[in-house]
Amino acid sequence: MPSQRISDVGAVGSAFRLWKLYGFESPADLDLEDLALAQGVLVLEGRLDSAEARLIRKGNMGLIRLSDSILEPGRKRFAIAHEIGHWLLHKSVSQVLACTSEDMIAKYKASEPEIEANYFAAELLMPQKLFVPRINGKRPSVALVKEQTRFFLTTMTATAIRWMELTDDYCAVVFSEQGRIRWWRESKPLEGRFWLDAGAALSPHSVAGEYFQGKPISGAAEPVDAEAWVEDAGRLGESTLVEEAFVMERYGQVMSILCFP
Repeated sequence: MPSQRISDVGAVGSAFRLWKLYGFESPADLDLEDLALAQGVLVLEGRLDSAEARLIRKGNMGLIRLSDSILEPGRKRFAIAHEIGHWLLHKSVSQVLACTSEDMIAKYKASEPEIEANYFAAELLMPQKLFVPRINGKRPSVALVKEQTRFFLTTMTATAIRWMELTDDYCAVVFSEQGRIRWWRESKPLEGRFWLDAGAALSPHSVAGEYFQGKPISGAAEPVDAEAWVEDAGRLGESTLVEEAFVMERYGQVMSILCFP
């Protein structure tokens, strides 16, 4: 597992203890609304104009208000798990916490409490002890990410991020929108060696870049010039990489899984 700050280790440990305390054996056992209620927190869905979810704390009682605009069950589960993380980890931070989709994704944009809540949610929904054996020795692919998504009842986004967190392979996942990079996550072996500028235009020589120019995605992994994704690819010691792209039509986004030889 990637090295983490002490605070992140605490977040992961808190999620691990819940699995042990309640005797969960599989993701299907994990009813997030019931788990929240056991912590003294009621989950309700309703209108939220500027956030995915909001946690309100009053003494030992809390309320998670979940945006009714969230359509994916897996996305709802991550939002609830994220707020449970705030409830358990951040009692002294604020009585009211509102979290956006960006808070739940990009570790290089989010604040410290948001990053901790994300680590908690990832471990709660996709425990390392279950996730690692399922990906051990396998290179990430769209098909395999989908497989884990079905098992863990999560989203493609959360599952791809978790894969990057726990793999020892040289790979990254990039999400793009309207021809530009929105956000990305690299694996531990690439930390400090792989960086993309959020908002930068996609290279026309990448699979995702070609898609936004009107070329259909083949659905297969394709070799591309490493410099289509990394400006100074020489420092990675590779001239090519493999890109497999998947269109997320609901969000108008493309997910690219990048693997280095």
